[in-house]
Amino acid sequence: MSTTSTSCAIVTCTQIPYVFCYCCSKNLCLDHLSNHTALVNSQSKSSIDQIKRINIDKLIANDRLKLEKWRDDSLKKIHRYYEKKCDELDEFYAQKSLHQQQELTDTKFQTTILDIQQNGIPIHIRSLPIDNNLITFGELKTQEFDILNLSSPSKTYNISKSSGIGMATNNQSLLIDQNPDIILFNQDSIVTEQFTWKHGSIRDMCWSFGLNSFIIITEMNKTYLINENTLSIDCIEPMMNQLWMSCTCSNSLLYLLSLSNAVVEFNLLPTLSYDRRWDQPDTCRKHETIKDISCNEDTLALVIISYSTKMAHLILRSLTTFDLLFSIRLDMIVHSSYQLPIRCCPFKNHQWLVSEANTSRLFYIGKNGKLQGTLKYDQQPYNALLFGSRILVIRTETTINFHEL
Repeated sequence: MSTTSTSCAIVTCTQIPYVFCYCCSKNLCLDHLSNHTALVNSQSKSSIDQIKRINIDKLIANDRLKLEKWRDDSLKKIHRYYEKKCDELDEFYAQKSLHQQQELTDTKFQTTILDIQQNGIPIHIRSLPIDNNLITFGELKTQEFDILNLSSPSKTYNISKSSGIGMATNNQSLLIDQNPDIILFNQDSIVTEQFTWKHGSIRDMCWSFGLNSFIIITEMNKTYLINENTLSIDCIEPMMNQLWMSCTCSNSLLYLLSLSNAVVEFNLLPTLSYDRRWDQPDTCRKHETIKDISCNEDTLALVIISYSTKMAHLILRSLTTFDLLFSIRLDMIVHSSYQLPIRCCPFKNHQWLVSEANTSRLFYIGKNGKLQGTLKYDQQPYNALLFGSRILVIRTETTINFHEL
């Protein structure tokens, strides 16, 4: 095939090209065509050999283990829901029996009891719907997110003003602090569990994939584990007598932020153990304060403010070396008198989202440390996180807002 190029793709060749290679998008002269063909054939053979070496059976076995874990976790949730409804049924009949003893002379009530004895109580049971998209195979198509096009909340859950700002997710469930309760949501934004928290005010919470548990730190210098399946609560012994302000996890490692701006690393497996510690000026300068920390795989993000310069930055560091990867100044004025929450969370494709309540803004930051966009939120965002891949949860003073992406 003749081309309009004036020379062959080989840099040192000045001959007129006669062939266009669609594999490499290169123009070639006849002299170099044979060598190029041999090179392409060699690369193709190498690729074929690599494909043949792939152990398909092993890949399928590993992925089946993931499906089996999902099945077991789902069955545990169904069993827990069944046990809960059994307890409610027992309680219902106990209350009816108590009323029967108290109102033996009430003819209408006796008629109701007789009807219950003959027919039981109406129990409305709906079949459990299964969404075919719960599990999908292959690469998910991702769309570029634009913070300016954030949709209105698809669902809103009202909370009390006295609640904290804590939220954590394992992509299947969302845990929030709703003083005096702890609430668990599913991916349909429906409350699945709610129970009273009796272990002190909550400062922060996160999810540990290594322990398969939520981690909660309190103002009483204590750390707790909440198992998602059993909802059991276990206290970890006070660690190093520090006042912890924020927490985040990366696989089997736990990172805690202290009041003195130190970041401390703990190994969670096989048992909790102290690993490493970074203090000022490695974490931040002497006149600065860290407001939040958050992990994303092998990186750690820190929101740092300075009351003297009235500036704020998002800093990203390597968890391996603690080297600085990028630093971006956030366009906000830091108030020295009263500072509402400034939080950060990992987003899609190694990007980050910073929520800042003082000016009610969300900062969307790319993986290269460049600002992708800023949104003025209609309420003060106290906290935000990505729930799964399609829901952005934003917490305000009085609501939990679920935004579909």
